[in-house]
Amino acid sequence: MAPDATILAESATPVRRIDEAPPAVNRSEVLRYLGYPAGVEPAAAMGAILDQWIAEAARRAAPRASYLVMPVCELSPRRLRVLGPRGEVEFRGAIGEFLGASEYVAAFIATAGPHVENLATELMHCGEALPAMVASAVGAERAEAAEAVVIEQLRAAAAPRSMATTLSYSPGYCGMAIAEQRTLFSLFGGDDVGVTLTESCLMQPLKSVSGLIGIGRADRVAAYGSPCDRCAMHNCNMRR
Repeated sequence: MAPDATILAESATPVRRIDEAPPAVNRSEVLRYLGYPAGVEPAAAMGAILDQWIAEAARRAAPRASYLVMPVCELSPRRLRVLGPRGEVEFRGAIGEFLGASEYVAAFIATAGPHVENLATELMHCGEALPAMVASAVGAERAEAAEAVVIEQLRAAAAPRSMATTLSYSPGYCGMAIAEQRTLFSLFGGDDVGVTLTESCLMQPLKSVSGLIGIGRADRVAAYGSPCDRCAMHNCNMRR
C-alpha cells in the first residue's frame, strides 16, 4: 500500500495492512541472529549449508503486518493516551523516554507467519539443530522486514509534513510491561494478521513483533535524540 496523507489524518485511521515484505532475505541479519559478528563470513562448507536452509525457510515465511496511526491526546514520562478507533486508549510505561516528541503514534503488529516457525520446530524434533536455528533466524528477519515496511510507509507519509519517526518501542522492553500487549492488540479489533496473545502476553507465532512508533516534527525528533543514548544498559541487545 502506498503511503498517503490520510495516514496522518487528524483522527484515528483504519487499520492498514501490509501483505508482503521485500522478497530477498537479509543474509547479514540472519548471520547476526546466528551469532556471527558483523563482517564475519562462515567457512565455505558451512556457508553452503546455511544458504540452503535460508532459502528453504524463506519459502515458508509469509511476512505481513497491520498498523494504524492515532493522534496523541496526552503524553507524559509514564503515560500515553491516544485516540484509537473506538475511543481513547492509555498505555503506561517509560513512554516519554521513547516517544516524547510525538504528535501521533503508530501501533503495529508484524509477523513471519506460522509456517517458518513450524519448520524450525519440526527440524528440532528431528535432531536437526543447525537447520532449526537457521529457520528460526530467518523467521526473526522476516518479521522485522515486515516491520521495516511499516516504518518506511510512515516515514514517507511524514516527510512531506516536515515530520519524522522515532524508534519503535515494544511492550516487554525498557520500562514497558509486557501486559501492555493487551492494550496494543485491542486497537486492532481482530485485524491482527493472525497473531494472537497467550495468557502471559507472548505472541503466537513467536516470530512476530509489535510496538509503538512515534511521529513528530522532524526538528523535535532530531533534538530529542535516541533514548538508547541516555540508557545505562550498555549491553542491551535492543540498543540502537
